Amino acid sequence: MNNARFFTSSQRNEIFLNSGGKCQSCGAEISLENFHADHIIPFSEGGITEIKNGQALCQKCNLAKGAKLKVDLSPWMPPGFEARGWQQDFWERAFRSIIQQVDLPPSEIQAFMLHAFPGAGKTLAALLLAQLLIARGYIEKVIICVPTDYLRDQMEEEAQLVGLHLNNKKLYSLGFGGIVTTYAKIGSRAHDTGAMINSELLRRECNTYKTLVVADECHHLAEESNWGESFLNAFDGSVARLITSGTPFRTDGQRLPWARYYRRQIDLSPPHAYSYGYGFSKWNTSYCALADRVVRDVVIHSWDWEVDFTLTEKDWTGAIVSQQNYRHKISDNIDELYPCEFDEETNRRIVDNRILRRRIKSGRRKGLLECGTEKYPHGTEYVKQQLIEANIQLDKCRKFHPWAGGLIICDDIEHADNIAKALKHHTKEEAVVIHSDAPNDKRALKAYKKDKTQSRAKWIIAVGKISEGVDIKFLRVCVYMTSITAALRWTQIIGRVLRTEKEIDWEQQTAHFYQYEDGMELVTDENGNVTPESTSANIKLYAETLNEERNLLKEIQERERTNTPGSGGFGNNINISVETQSVTNGINQQIYDGQRFDNSEIEPYGPATARTGIPEIKLANIVNKCGPDELIKMILKAKNKVNSNNFNK
Repeated sequence: MNNARFFTSSQRNEIFLNSGGKCQSCGAEISLENFHADHIIPFSEGGITEIKNGQALCQKCNLAKGAKLKVDLSPWMPPGFEARGWQQDFWERAFRSIIQQVDLPPSEIQAFMLHAFPGAGKTLAALLLAQLLIARGYIEKVIICVPTDYLRDQMEEEAQLVGLHLNNKKLYSLGFGGIVTTYAKIGSRAHDTGAMINSELLRRECNTYKTLVVADECHHLAEESNWGESFLNAFDGSVARLITSGTPFRTDGQRLPWARYYRRQIDLSPPHAYSYGYGFSKWNTSYCALADRVVRDVVIHSWDWEVDFTLTEKDWTGAIVSQQNYRHKISDNIDELYPCEFDEETNRRIVDNRILRRRIKSGRRKGLLECGTEKYPHGTEYVKQQLIEANIQLDKCRKFHPWAGGLIICDDIEHADNIAKALKHHTKEEAVVIHSDAPNDKRALKAYKKDKTQSRAKWIIAVGKISEGVDIKFLRVCVYMTSITAALRWTQIIGRVLRTEKEIDWEQQTAHFYQYEDGMELVTDENGNVTPESTSANIKLYAETLNEERNLLKEIQERERTNTPGSGGFGNNINISVETQSVTNGINQQIYDGQRFDNSEIEPYGPATARTGIPEIKLANIVNKCGPDELIKMILKAKNKVNSNNFNK
């Protein structure tokens, strides 16, 4: 008796011949290349892998058969874990997609894409799916790939919660349910020959066992990169594939391995994808993270300041090529202020300002965030005001969420250390600084995450280690103190303060995000009205909008390069330095529910906020839309909750 899960090539051929080229369920024509060799009695229910238990089905009938399968993951759910509606939907769709493909040659297998907003719970969802596939006999091992060592350790710990033991040290699964490793380790090569040593080890693992490969935070991979090449080499023999991301695109526009595309965008359409975003979308009108209250509502504190700065260009000898002073608001549209000029007859560029525009955008951001220099030892006026106001806001949060914390994201290690000094200078608050040069940074991060006491440091300052995947649910306030405006980075960072805590009432744990105005866009329709997707937090489409803008910019740049001889000045050996003269005339607005509010509009609601824990801007928005009676109802409701939880009025 054949106990293998898959039909052999000769068995597949005979099953096809027995069918006469017709689906044995509906009679539709099938071909040897695209038919599904299916067990009449499912393998998971004891069906044998022999010709007499095989039938030839078309894809539609196989999908219909799969739709009838029950997906029950309760045996592996951690104590107290309650599956959400979106997770159940994902399990059913992903399970059907994967089991319908395991009989196919590896070259024809399509990966399942899970897009879930940061903090939605995609890690546990993926691990539970792996357990189900192992229990049903469709796979024997799982290999999980993550971008950082910290996430590798975190994934190994979470896998244990569902009864899955992974080897996070070695690239073999003997004695384990599988392996968890990093993209960097997969991509390591021999120094002398360039051979993909670790990739080949994992390739043999896939050829030995029926393997599910999970690419977590898959946007770190690019097809035309060392990591992408090594990843594809390692896992092209896998029988099941799952790729996950809260931000499934790359800033550089490169394609993600195994991902499907439609018109240059990630294809999230069924049956080989599931999307669970911050808000509702065309891919999912049943579930979204905000409606399910698995993420926090958020108020965006938007700052617009005027920056006076000097750009100095020096050649490779150090000689000054040019020096020019600029004064711009951080919100000024630099592309419109410094346009390229074209000859009307030839359409060739006469004035090329592309490089200048890029330098001005970068220069004003660096000037805005300057800290630790001789002129600004404790930061510019903008840095000062942001730190002070964000700390005040965090204190407000801690009245109803006593162990709440704040996160500050900085440009680099030196900048992070200087911002920590500035924070102490302006607010007297000590901060935990996390970066590669910080002593015991990994240990400090774990300790901070586990400490839910009021005595713990209120603030944690980081460069990149906390921007992605790290789950610290009590972070409530984030200060975006970095000059990087990439949509991917922005979305990942804001996701750090959106994860909810069950101990605190949802209405009383609104998140606050402090950022400068550069790149901040509300999404509008053709009539200029704010779209529903922008409401509540203006998060969902922020990254998507910037991504579309990036693609459009690439098209324009390509056209400009086509119409202009040469490189247009790119690649010159010129060093650029920025000297900040002044940062003045700051304007602070708050954004909520697609609306902007000045501070003067929300100040009257301060006493109500102090009693309820609901931000002033949310109360002001309620009055604007529903009138004062609705505000009174909300205050009374919140007051009753506060009293029932023994909080002081």
